[in-house]
Parts: sequence; structure tokens; C-alpha cells
Amino acid sequence: MQISGEVKLAITLRMLAGGSYLDLGLIFGTGSTYPYTIFTNVMTRWICNDDLVKISGLEYCNDDARMEAVARDFADGSNHLFSGCIGAIDGWIVKIMKPTKRDKVRNPKSFYSRKGFYAVSVQAIVDKKKRILFRSIESRGAEHDSTAFKRSGLYKWLEDNWMILKEKGYYFIGDSAYALRQFLITPYDNTFHGTPEDTFNFFHSSSRIVVECAFGEIDLRWGILWRRLQFSLKMNCKVIDACMRLHNFLVDFRDEHLSQSGSRDSLEMDRMVFSDEMRRFLSINLNEENEEVLGVHGGEKEIRHNDEFEPSQGGRPRTADKECEKVGRVWRDKIRDEITRQQLVRPRTNWFRVNNRMFDF
Repeated sequence: MQISGEVKLAITLRMLAGGSYLDLGLIFGTGSTYPYTIFTNVMTRWICNDDLVKISGLEYCNDDARMEAVARDFADGSNHLFSGCIGAIDGWIVKIMKPTKRDKVRNPKSFYSRKGFYAVSVQAIVDKKKRILFRSIESRGAEHDSTAFKRSGLYKWLEDNWMILKEKGYYFIGDSAYALRQFLITPYDNTFHGTPEDTFNFFHSSSRIVVECAFGEIDLRWGILWRRLQFSLKMNCKVIDACMRLHNFLVDFRDEHLSQSGSRDSLEMDRMVFSDEMRRFLSINLNEENEEVLGVHGGEKEIRHNDEFEPSQGGRPRTADKECEKVGRVWRDKIRDEITRQQLVRPRTNWFRVNNRMFDF
């Protein structure tokens, strides 16, 4: 039975949205199990195809025009306090079933996260428009965000090339789970309310909240993430990657549509998702369903599977790391001093907590 590319994509998107392959088999008349085959092939061969949507942190860090545009957005959204920010980073815990022997994992318990379920730890950097600039899907749920980020190819590149970003005045921002570096500005620890450091933390948090909003948007849109992913570990990583790529596709389309029409009619925008370029891509890839399904790939080793989920090795900090941290402290203090110079303060709260009860004053 010949199935059109549009129907294949509709089945895949509906499964990603939380639909059952059994129901979809009845709706589209494909049989009870064939929708799962379609889902696997479309997701791995089409959606996770760099020709359609590509996410590469290394390419981004070598694209001056993109970094300048992102830095401009962060500057405009932070009263020009974080004018050199080129992205916000955070970790995302995605629920999965307990890995089994088929996943070739030596210690399945290492996937048990602090939140009380088995998970894969995803590291991502986003811009002000919630577009994902980098993602790393290679860490166990129990790993600390800082450790998970250090496992990525992007971090290794930043360690060796942070002077390039320093010369351009660029850096990322992240929460206190990460180590302070020149290329990664984190909040001050152990601050007191009303101090310049506390005020810095407020504006810092206000700027990096976009990454948490991006995770929330992906979670709300793709219902398959509302419950534990029940595929193999390799397939789980592909599902996560597909959701993130489709998120970027929609962000790009939304940005292009709003810039052209100036309208915020999201319903009309959703109806226009099938652009001519998307239809041409589908027409080229109609008959790939019987080809061998390849794994999700990333040129910078951003995605790993199975036995490659190994704990990272620790070690004594290098001299270059100490120098990088020192520069990061200087840059953070300069931003703090600029906040003080502009006489900006954290907004006062009208509530305080006593014995887990909220009171107004």
C-alpha cells in the first residue's frame, strides 16, 4: 500500500503529540503496527535530518552574524546589561523507562534522577526567541548539569577556544549548577537580599529564564513527553532530538511569519506550517520507508547512545581553566557594577513566608 508523505508525517506528528499507534492504524487504515514503522522511519530519516533542521553548537560559535543577532536580542531584553550574552544554558530531565540489557548499559541505576524517576539528562542552549542553538543528549539522569555539559563536544571546544569568545566579548549564561567560566557566567552564591550581588542574580535569572520556557514549550506541545518514553535508549534519544528539531522549525516559521505579516494569529500560522519547501522535502523522501534506519547523528558528537553513556572522568583543574574562571569573575563583577551604576534594584516582594505560610505586608 502506497502512503503519501503527508500522511506519514501526520501519523508521526500525531504520535509525537501523544497519540496511540493503534488508534492511528484504524484512522488511516494502515494496520495496527505499521504506524510505528512509519513513525520510526519518518522521525529518523526526515525530521532528524540536518537538511531540514540542523542544530550545531560548534557551527553557531563560528558564525559571527548569528552570535551578533542573538547578543542584540539579549541586550535589548535586559536593558543592555547582558549585551554580550549569546545564549542561555540549562539542563532538562526527560522521563524514560528503566534501561534494560538490550540497551547495553552497565549500571541502569545511574539513570535514576534526583526527581525520583529514570531519565536522560539533556543539555541545551537557547536564544532569546527560545530557538535551540545547541543540545547534548548523552548523559544519565543522575548526572549533575555541570558534569553533563562537560561531556559535550561544545564544552571541549570552549575550553580550548575561550579566548576567541573573550576577544569578541561573548559568553553564555547559566544557573548555579554550572562552574563559572569566561564563556559561562553564573550567579553569585550565598547572596543577601538588597546587595548588589543579589540584584545581579535577579537580572541574570530574568535573562536566562528563556531556556526554561523553551523546555516548557516543548513539553506542552509534544504529548509523548508527558509520560515515560518506553522505547529503547537509542530510540528515546531520537524522540527527544526530533521534538527539539521540530520546536526549532516552528520557532523559525513563527519568526518568519510574524516578521512578514506582523500578525500574531497563531491559528492561521499553524495552518501554514506545510510550506512549499516542506512539501518539496517530503516529495523527495517518499520511498525511504524500507531503507535501513540510521541512528541520530551529530557532527560534534552531541548525541550518544547505549554503552557510550559512561561517567565522565574527573581530574585536577588545568591552569587554563583557572585563568578562564578568573576572567569570568571579572566580567561578572563588571556587569554587577553596571547594574549598580544604573541604580537598578530587584523589585520588592509584597509577601514573606513564615512556617510555610504566606503573609502580606
